[in-house]
Amino acid sequence: MSSTPSERRPPTSLKSVLFDRLTPVRTNAPYALIDYPDYLNPGDAAIWLGTRAVLDKLNGTPPAYTSTLKNFSAQGCRSAIGDGVIYFLGGGNFGDLYPRHHRARLRVLSLVPRNPVVQLSASCAWMAETDAAVLEETRRVLGNREPAIFFAREEKSRADLERLLGLESTLCPDLAHALHFVPSAPTADLCAVLRNDREASQPVVPSAIEIFDWRDLKAQVAWNRVGKLALALAPRSKKLATQDWVTSAKVASAVSLLRPARTVITDRLHAFILSAQLGRNVLVLNNQTGKVFAYIEAWQQHFPNVGKAANLWSAVSAVPDFQGRIQLDDEP
Repeated sequence: MSSTPSERRPPTSLKSVLFDRLTPVRTNAPYALIDYPDYLNPGDAAIWLGTRAVLDKLNGTPPAYTSTLKNFSAQGCRSAIGDGVIYFLGGGNFGDLYPRHHRARLRVLSLVPRNPVVQLSASCAWMAETDAAVLEETRRVLGNREPAIFFAREEKSRADLERLLGLESTLCPDLAHALHFVPSAPTADLCAVLRNDREASQPVVPSAIEIFDWRDLKAQVAWNRVGKLALALAPRSKKLATQDWVTSAKVASAVSLLRPARTVITDRLHAFILSAQLGRNVLVLNNQTGKVFAYIEAWQQHFPNVGKAANLWSAVSAVPDFQGRIQLDDEP
């Protein structure tokens, strides 16, 4: 008897892959996790939660120090971990497309030159005309400290790190794959989550279907505000628990949008990843930096329910055939 896509278990093999790839950078000493996502993006919140689960399991303990890039204290970090390992949260913001974030990362790297650094699974986000001064500053900061270990989410970023910065990196899946969600049957046919920011590859135009981006979710906006206040008021002993609580709420809000749909159309990497974890069909559009298609190409054997589309119109048109093909492919 055949099963429908909603009855399949979410893929778990990528979770095993990321544990295998990250095992060499585990530590028995106190460690830090830097770049807490104190902003409105449930995708980065999902990375945080996955990273917390992976590092806790690999290292046997939670981080002794956590911080946003902006609020990083070299003295506070050294007091907590000494010369221990500093892990940088993965994501899609390594490069000058997000200049303030990139400069903040370089500042932290320069403040702790003796600590081993691990940049967890990341994608590069460079401007079309990358500023040579930014590249030179990045090379200088990385050259004036102990060598950092880099993990790239896909081959495109791996190639960029080598070509632009002369850095070797290891391919590793996004750490959001460490998350698990209870399977459930869909209650709606379609959901579309499309970017409305600098990474959008196509303008969002009026459509016969309702389109969301993360900022359209009132719960996301509310939790972002509540999270900032909660972290400002939390005592040091409760800081990590508060960070986990806020990111959990942000991810739950995103999942509540995606879970009802049988098929999700998106150009957001983590709307795709979360939908795949939920066992949904996904039709994916690329983003401006190319990271979404590059990620699928790197790990496509793990995504049997995922297809690519050139634009929203072609994605919507492909839904009936795509769902039917998946059901036929599942016949014994």
